[in-house]
Amino acid sequence: MRAPRLFGREEVELPWSNADRVVIDAGNRTLDIDRRNNEVRSHGLCKRGYFPKFEPLLGLERNDRQSIYYAPAVAWNGHDGFQAGLVLHNYSFPSKRTEWVVAPLYGFGSERIGGAARIEHHSDRMQSQLFQIITLGLSGRMASTYHDPDVTSWYRKLSPYITFQLKQHPSFQWLKHEIALRSVIIWTGYTTSDTSVYDPTQPYGEITYRARSTSTLFPATITPLFTFGKDFSRLSLDAQQGFTYNKKKDQLRIHAFAGAFISKQDGFFNNGLNAWQLSWGAQDLMYDHAFLERGAVNGVTGAQFVKQQGAFKTPFRQGGSDTWIGAINAELDLPLPVPISLFASVGMVPMTTITQEGRKNGTATYFEGGIGVQLLRDAIEVWFPLVVSQRIQDEEEFLGRQVADRIRFVFALEKLDPTRLLRGLKP
Repeated sequence: MRAPRLFGREEVELPWSNADRVVIDAGNRTLDIDRRNNEVRSHGLCKRGYFPKFEPLLGLERNDRQSIYYAPAVAWNGHDGFQAGLVLHNYSFPSKRTEWVVAPLYGFGSERIGGAARIEHHSDRMQSQLFQIITLGLSGRMASTYHDPDVTSWYRKLSPYITFQLKQHPSFQWLKHEIALRSVIIWTGYTTSDTSVYDPTQPYGEITYRARSTSTLFPATITPLFTFGKDFSRLSLDAQQGFTYNKKKDQLRIHAFAGAFISKQDGFFNNGLNAWQLSWGAQDLMYDHAFLERGAVNGVTGAQFVKQQGAFKTPFRQGGSDTWIGAINAELDLPLPVPISLFASVGMVPMTTITQEGRKNGTATYFEGGIGVQLLRDAIEVWFPLVVSQRIQDEEEFLGRQVADRIRFVFALEKLDPTRLLRGLKP
């Protein structure tokens, strides 16, 4: 018997009055984006599907239900000490529209809970003339920034974001275009045996446009970035161009950066991370990078750095600016069996000189050159600066630093995230 049509849908009475389930395409003979909605049961709490299944590590997407993957996690940093925890996620292959990962960790040194979490929804089945994928996400992270027997300082970060991947124009198929908007809220504080103090930070905001070439011979990326906070706003341009010159994909890579403040209020420089820098250590403004010991300046952990803004490999305290900055970096892979590269950098910042004759504005120029080993480009690298400009030498002599103190390394844990790598795989 056929039921009346309701709201544009026609309800049909099935001929099997005692059926306990109905399955569409039970033999999996047709193409289907998601087979988990092909079955309806007449009993149970979840009639249109099954409860998720817990499985170890990673796996392929299941036809009948969602999977929640789990794995033990261990970590270490100089503030929390040895950390142990659990990673839970739903990433699989092929990728899902909604993906999440949670990784709580307990620090045995700081005796605090830390870790990170992220959830993203990818609208990748759009009938749009402009957008190919829209990603809406929320990420968070907690970790300590100092620890001793009497006090532990820490930060908490929450970042909502949305990313628009534009459709490729037929005449520019070698370019990928992306617009990203995000807010970053950071809470810092410290805890003693009898009190906790919180210092909420007003949100930062970022608007990013990124154009990227996927050419094997001439890969390139251009990234204008507008950043603003409660007491400043600034604009930067980051450009990278590669030239591949052999079958091993050895390259000459040129990186250029320029940045300028648009507005700033008195006191904004109280947080030195707001300023431009030619040389960065184990710190960053938005707490995006994972460091072995955030804020360290000495020892092995103090040799870790991040290649951002001026991207100098040599550590030095000069080269900061609250107005503008400019830098060019070059890396040349040598055609050898081991991944050895030569590098050179030059950067400029404004400088004010005060003498008996008065105040004089000018510029200060810095340069460096040396050799490095890139085990995994932009993720695991070691650099040995051999030649530096006179200004950097004068600073080293004043601080009693030796040539060996210039050696630094990149260990970008955030770029080794297996869930991100799995998302990048294509069927």
